[in-house]
Amino acid sequence: DLLYTTRFVMKIRCPKLNLLKALEIVSPALPTTTTIPELTHVCLNATDRGLTISATNMRTFISTQIECETQTPGEVLVQGKFFHELVHSLSNSSDSIAQIEVDPMNNRVQLTVVGDHSCKNDIPGRQKDDYPEVELIDADCEFQITGKEFRELLRIGGICSSLTENSLQGFRGTCLDFKDGQLHVASTDGNRLMKATRSLSINSSESLRWMISQEVCSELSKILPTDEVSVRQQGNKFLVEFDTTIFQSLLAQAEFLDYEEYIPEEVSEGISLDRTLFLEYLKGVNPVARENGNRVVFELKENAMGVRAFSEVMGEAYRELEIENKLSDMTVAFNSKYIMDYLNSISDSKVFMLCEGEGMPAYFWGEDNSQECSHICVIMSLSLH
Repeated sequence: DLLYTTRFVMKIRCPKLNLLKALEIVSPALPTTTTIPELTHVCLNATDRGLTISATNMRTFISTQIECETQTPGEVLVQGKFFHELVHSLSNSSDSIAQIEVDPMNNRVQLTVVGDHSCKNDIPGRQKDDYPEVELIDADCEFQITGKEFRELLRIGGICSSLTENSLQGFRGTCLDFKDGQLHVASTDGNRLMKATRSLSINSSESLRWMISQEVCSELSKILPTDEVSVRQQGNKFLVEFDTTIFQSLLAQAEFLDYEEYIPEEVSEGISLDRTLFLEYLKGVNPVARENGNRVVFELKENAMGVRAFSEVMGEAYRELEIENKLSDMTVAFNSKYIMDYLNSISDSKVFMLCEGEGMPAYFWGEDNSQECSHICVIMSLSLH
């Protein structure tokens, strides 16, 4: 056994499902395109403490560790997406044990299932010589939040992110502001603005602003757990840690507008709308609205709100909601997609809408807003003509 083991520069055994889950965690850091071949690889590092799997695209670094039986410590690079597919294709048995062996003569990696002689993969590996070393940051500031809450803040607060990198109106990502014991997550594309807020304790007496690109938000949201995570920042980097997983990425160097001046200090008097019914009616008129730049017209009357879309080619669609109108009668137009994006992002049973008329913005917020957790969406109205 000793002679057989020492033939390999690395040899480990671990549950196949644990290996697959670890690869799924680090895969968001694999670049879609790159001129550096090593970056398309994941690094497997086996020690007496377990198997650490990591990946980086030079902006984001993700690593996670799983328990394994290490017969020979060592490390090797394997092509990330290809290796992920191979592990996924192994035996579906929940108790399958994967075995990884690396030949020191040629860095060939043998991936097999223990006890299954019909399953064998022999793939090329690489030495780690040219793989970038990543230095993990310390903490200038730090806070704890559940992964579920953090993911929801990023999702809801980021729905108004600009669609392009070079937008003059907005930033393709989210702005995180830490001040007065609260975390505010905001985004805008110049036509609409979203802010989601949650009470949070952070070990910094100063107000802080982080800019996180949409790509990084997406990478992080894919792997956040339900339970508590630790988040820290130093310089232009931030790090999220949970269980045996580390996510570290660059903060974006970008400017963001002073959005507080566009949001009223308090909103209370508004039209109460059933979110599900409101969304259903907007979807009902949207095929026609789509033919006219997503334009939809709201006709507010004493006890009803008409939802109308018109196109010279496709005709007209109309729905009417019964409401208790606390505002003046008015006719005002909006982009239907913006409102549906908002309604789809939240779970409140009822939403409130406040608008002062044509040319003025509309404010939307949910009935579940509280001191602990709240949101508000600002959508500019369109010209009626």
